Amino acid sequence: MLSPKIKLVNRGQRQVGALLVSLVLAVSLLGVVGPSSASEVGSASTATKAAQVAQAKKWRPQAGAKFNVPRVGGERMYRLENQVIAAINHAKPKTTIKMVMFSFDRTQVSDALIRAKRRKVRVQVILNGHEFPRAQRDLKRVLGPRTKVVKKRNKKGKVISKKRVHRKNFFYQCKSSCRGDGDVQHSKFILFEKAGAAKKVVMLGSLNMKMNGVKNQFNDLLTINDSPKMYDKLRDIFREMGHDRVLKDSYRLYRDGKKYQLEVMPFPRSKATAKTKWTPSRDPIIKALSKVKCKGARTNDGRTIIRVNMHAWDKSRGALIANRFRDLYAKGCNVAISVGFAGAKVRNIFATPTKRGRVPVRSTGFDTDGDQEIDLYSHDKILTINGHYGAKHDRKMVITGSSNYQNGGQYGDELIFRVFNSAIYRQYADNWGYVWRNHTHGFSWSRTSALRGGPTWVGPQYTLEDGLGTDSPEWRDE
Repeated sequence: MLSPKIKLVNRGQRQVGALLVSLVLAVSLLGVVGPSSASEVGSASTATKAAQVAQAKKWRPQAGAKFNVPRVGGERMYRLENQVIAAINHAKPKTTIKMVMFSFDRTQVSDALIRAKRRKVRVQVILNGHEFPRAQRDLKRVLGPRTKVVKKRNKKGKVISKKRVHRKNFFYQCKSSCRGDGDVQHSKFILFEKAGAAKKVVMLGSLNMKMNGVKNQFNDLLTINDSPKMYDKLRDIFREMGHDRVLKDSYRLYRDGKKYQLEVMPFPRSKATAKTKWTPSRDPIIKALSKVKCKGARTNDGRTIIRVNMHAWDKSRGALIANRFRDLYAKGCNVAISVGFAGAKVRNIFATPTKRGRVPVRSTGFDTDGDQEIDLYSHDKILTINGHYGAKHDRKMVITGSSNYQNGGQYGDELIFRVFNSAIYRQYADNWGYVWRNHTHGFSWSRTSALRGGPTWVGPQYTLEDGLGTDSPEWRDE
């Protein structure tokens, strides 16, 4: 008879033996099952990668309008920049990205363009020449100059001719207006030959590739996929800009069916003729407003609805446009205006009452650090119309682009883009309302006594006051 101690040892040996048997069986099973399990894991990984590739092939830039919100951080603040970077990241090799901007200091965007170039995407960038920060220096270093000299040699190796040609990749700053006489290159647009599954993509609006635009400005970006006609027209404009020469026929008007209309400035200046020079009646905004009729609209109150969100508005051209909006309000249109920087002429026009009272005007400009300078404001250049326009009583139209209501706007490179689409109109109208309700403040109004103007009495003088937003040449530096 075994002692309890020996029994315990034997039981432990049996347990160890059982454990060893279990391990052997497990190893045996692994020998049979293991390769199949690894294959399944590999198949799952391959399937995931295939799904990701398929999804990438179907990716398209989100069409329509986008708007950022400054100072909030996260997606809403960087929304427009992220839209552009995503399209750059999905640009296909052997296709072309063409970018035109006034200002550019975002290394996040320049880095994305450089990565695209290394993927064999052709990258071409044209900017105004007022600054040269790191992002632009990086682009110039990687993309190179706009042109190169091609030499033709004979059989003996002697150069017999030279020809300057445009390079496939380039970075270029225009000396002033790329296509005009003086002023600046102020257009903002990006063309993608192919981004994901979308072809001939057009992006345009008020945005620059600037930290200031992300942090301190409200901006818009309109994306149109598969738009061959507008893409081709802007591609032609881009090519002309790359030559950096004064043109006789620099003002252009293009139409794409009933959906889009594009006006490209500058108007010619030194080479202008009686038929091509800028006049008040030829001004794109005055022309757009000439078809507005204030009554008989298919709106709730029968009045045509006009909404404006304008970054900079001043001087004589600004006064011309302000008077037109004031007249439309006096005639019964439902007009409301928000403005970032308004000069004295414009402010006093809106301060003067009509028979219906004053035009509703609010400021998007805020001095958040108490230094008497506006540092938070809208940079949009948006006009929306809903109502009686020409022969239509329910026309819905958006005008966006790069052009402020200022002198010089007609003589620099600018885009004014009209969209006739109810869904896009609703996007812009909703954003206008959001900014108006949440990011504007009122002006103060004053009236002085009637003044004598020569032999006659001049009526009462009205002034719109804010303490900020006076005439400033720096407005064009945005």
